[in-house]
This record gives sequence, structure tokens and C-alpha cells, in this order.
Amino acid sequence: MPIPIVALALTAFALGTAELVPNGLLPLISGDLGISVPMAGWVTTSFALGAVIGGPLVAAATLRLPRKPLVIGLTLVFLVANAITASSGSLLVVSLSRAVAGAMLGGFLGTAITVARGLVTPSRQGSAIAVVFTGFTVSNVIAVPIGNLAGRAMGWSAAFWLVSVLAAVGVVAMWLVLPDAPGGGEPEDRGFGVLRNGRLWTAFLAISLGYGGLFVVYTYIAPYLASVTGVSQGSVTWLLLLFGAGLIVGNTLGGRYADRSVTHAVVVILGGLVASLLALWALGSMLPVVIVLLVLLGGTGFGMVPPLQSYVLQVAGTASALVSALAAAAFNFGVAFGSAVGGGVLARTPDYPVLALVGAAMTALGLVAFLMTRPRTRAASAEVRVAQSA
Repeated sequence: MPIPIVALALTAFALGTAELVPNGLLPLISGDLGISVPMAGWVTTSFALGAVIGGPLVAAATLRLPRKPLVIGLTLVFLVANAITASSGSLLVVSLSRAVAGAMLGGFLGTAITVARGLVTPSRQGSAIAVVFTGFTVSNVIAVPIGNLAGRAMGWSAAFWLVSVLAAVGVVAMWLVLPDAPGGGEPEDRGFGVLRNGRLWTAFLAISLGYGGLFVVYTYIAPYLASVTGVSQGSVTWLLLLFGAGLIVGNTLGGRYADRSVTHAVVVILGGLVASLLALWALGSMLPVVIVLLVLLGGTGFGMVPPLQSYVLQVAGTASALVSALAAAAFNFGVAFGSAVGGGVLARTPDYPVLALVGAAMTALGLVAFLMTRPRTRAASAEVRVAQSA
């Protein structure tokens, strides 16, 4: 794989760390800011909302800008936003800075996917996109547990300072190895014209609901494990490694499975996530079972990303930065919506197992939405085949 794509994956590693590192630190954040754990969940929710709203806007406004200075500029703004998060003691300031960082994530993803596709031959474009997304999956195995350790040893802000350092490394790497190619991406009229496709919006809905079901639980995984499974706060970090290991395996297998049949891959993975969440609801107090379920939740939750990303591009018939950013926005809306729903549940009941039940229902709705996007006639099937060859 070309070195420039590795540099993009390295930067994606930093962005992925920023998105999920608060999930294991919510009790510390809530205590330091003097707020409840559900309110602390807004540290995750605001980031995801920023990616949902700001990402497509950034992509739409920068379709014709040179790619290299754009990805570097987005990452620099992201770095500054994380520094503000680490320096603030106010939930409002933290939430706003996290929203800005999320917007930079959304814009970066759309642009990075376009750059990665342009650096390889058409037969390797899927692999190039997978490498960029691998940066996110690896961050959950390596950087998130390390960030949690740093946060518990030196305060939660230390985890965000770590993210800023990682982003700085990504900036240097991209500046050194990305080619000085002219601006590009898909033409503007093609990028906006694709939004008239109703099946595309239903596919985005399927992404948000299917992915969001995981985050009803995962946003509050630290207090869930402590209150339901009886795990000590210090052990949560090590259990997150299991989730991250499943995440990497799931992302890899999901991409390979999608090469054979995107539809089959999505149905099996979403169904597996529903089953895993239901098992967590019923058996969440049994540590040996939870250990296995954490691996399955990571594998199915993030294994859906490659096939759903591929499916959206097939439906759209284009892979412009705008479409890629909208797909990323759909995933991040799922994070925001799932986190908000989880917080709403906890505000009404302290029964943490209910989170898993609600998450399973949300993912099941996502599966239904996905099935609604499938072509029902031979003509529609031919349309999909044309999109796949585009």
C-alpha cells in the first residue's frame, strides 16, 4: 500500500482515538466537571453531532480545493480543538470544542477517502479505503486503553493531550509524503445531484440505526461493567482491549465478506449485533459471558462499517468526497443518537441492562431499513450492478 495512504491512516488513528476515548472516562469526567454520568455522555454526543453536521458542510464547501492542504488544515483545526477540550473545566466549552473536532473528522474522512482512491488503481480502491478506516479500528485497541490509563493516572484531560500529540504526528506525516496533487473529487453537479436518490437516504438511515444501537450501550460501557458485571474501574481499561480486538478482526473480516456479497455481509453482521446485545441484556452479570460478548460486540459493531460504506457507494454510483462525508456523517449520527438515547434511558431508570435491550431494538430497525433499500425488480438489480461497476 502506498506510503501516503498509510499517512492518512495514521491521522485517522488520531481522529478515531478522539471520538471514543471519553467512553471509558465518563465517571472521571462527570466527577471533575461536577455533572452526572448521563450529562457527561454529551462529551461523546457533541463530537458525533459535529461530525454529522459539520462534516458534509466542510466537504461540500471544499470539493474543488487542493486535497493536501485541505487534509492538513482540517487536522490542525482538530488539534487545536482537542487542546481546548483538555484545558477547559466547563461542560459547555468542552462540548463546543468537541463539536468542532467532530466537524473536522467528518471533513477529513470524506477527503481522505477520495485521496486514497486516487492514489491506487481501480482494482485496489476498496483496499485503500479499508486501510484508512483501519486507523480508526487500531486506535480502539491501542490508543483508547492507553488514553484511559493516562486519564486515570493524570486526569481525564491527559487523554485529550495525547490525542493532540497524535494529530500533530499525522500532520507531519501527511506534509512529508502526500503528493501535491491539484484539487479534485467529483464534479460539484454530480456530487449534489446524487442526493436526489431516495434509496441512498434510506441506506444512510440504516447506517445510523444499525450503528447507533451499539452506542446506546458502548457510550456507557464503563459504568455498565461496574454496576452490572461488578468489574472494578481499573479493570475496565483491560476489558476494552477485548472490545478493540474484536473490532479489528470484525473490520477486516467485514471488508473481505463484503467483497463476496455486500447484502449478505450486512444482514449477517447486523443480525449478529442484535443477538449479542440481547445476550448482554440477559447475561450481563456473568463476567465470562461478558468477556466473550465484548469481542462479539466489537466485531459486529465495527464489522458493519466496510460493507455498509461499500453499499452506500454502490447505491450512489459515485465516490466523491461529499458522498463519503455523508456516509461518515450517518455513522456519526448513529453515535450521537445512540449516546443520547442511552443517556435518556439512564435519566429515567438506573437499570443499566435496559440499555442493551434498547440498543438491540435500534439495530433491528436499522436492519429493516437496510432491507428496504434492496432492489425489488430485475431492473433495479441491473441498476445496482451498473452502480457497482461505476
